[in-house]
Amino acid sequence: MLKLYNIPLTYKEGVYGIVDFNGHIDSDNTISLDYDAQYQILDYEVPVGTEKRGMTLYSVPEEELVGTLRAVYNKDGTLQNISAELKGRELLLYIRYENEECAMREMGRFAIQNANAIMEQIQQCTDVVARLFIEYYVDGETIDYHAVIGTAAQMEAVRQKYGCEDSCDNAGNYPSENIEGDNEMLITMVRCAEGYPTKNFRYVVDVMSQHIGEYALAALHKTGDFKYICAEYD
Repeated sequence: MLKLYNIPLTYKEGVYGIVDFNGHIDSDNTISLDYDAQYQILDYEVPVGTEKRGMTLYSVPEEELVGTLRAVYNKDGTLQNISAELKGRELLLYIRYENEECAMREMGRFAIQNANAIMEQIQQCTDVVARLFIEYYVDGETIDYHAVIGTAAQMEAVRQKYGCEDSCDNAGNYPSENIEGDNEMLITMVRCAEGYPTKNFRYVVDVMSQHIGEYALAALHKTGDFKYICAEYD
C-alpha cells in the first residue's frame, strides 16, 4: 500500500519530493495526502484562510505521483505550491496566494492561458461555423468549462431533426466533441483562493469567455447567422 507522508506548510527553503518528508513531521501543520491505490484516487485538504477545503483527484497513477510530486518553499520556508507530472502534463495540487489581490491576479493570468489553449483547438476547425458554444458548470468540487463547435452542416441537420430554430442554439444537439483546457488546474486555482469557490469560478469564466469571444471568432469561417453562446448547464 502506498505510504504518503504529510507535507508540512512550513519547511526549509527549496523544492522537495514526497520521499523527502518523514513521519515525524507535526501532522497539525501539514497537508495530508490519502491515496486509494485500487481506484487511483487522491484525497487531501488544503488550507484556505482559517478553513480547510477537501480536494479529490481521480485516475492518479501511483508511480507518477510518487516520482514527480514536488513541494516548493520560499525563502521564509512557507509552502508555495504542490504539483506533480501526471500523464505527461503538470498537475497543480495546491497553490498559496499571498492575499486576495494576488489570487485575482493569478486566477486572471491562468484564465488567459487556459482560454488561449482552447482557442488554439477552436481555430483548427476549417469548416464553416454556425455556432460556437461555451458551456460551464460548478457544484462543490465539480467544475467544468468547455467549448463546442457547431458547423453549418451540423446546424442544418439539427434544424431538420427538431424542426425549430431554437434547437440550433442548444449545444447538446451537436455531435462535436467538447474542447477543453485544463479543468483540473482550474479547480485547484479557484478552490485554493479565499472566498466562495463559485464566485472565483465565475470570475475565471468571465475572463476566459470574453477573451475567446474577442480573439477566437475573427479566425473562423462563419455563417451569416453565426452566434457565440455562453451558458451554464446543469
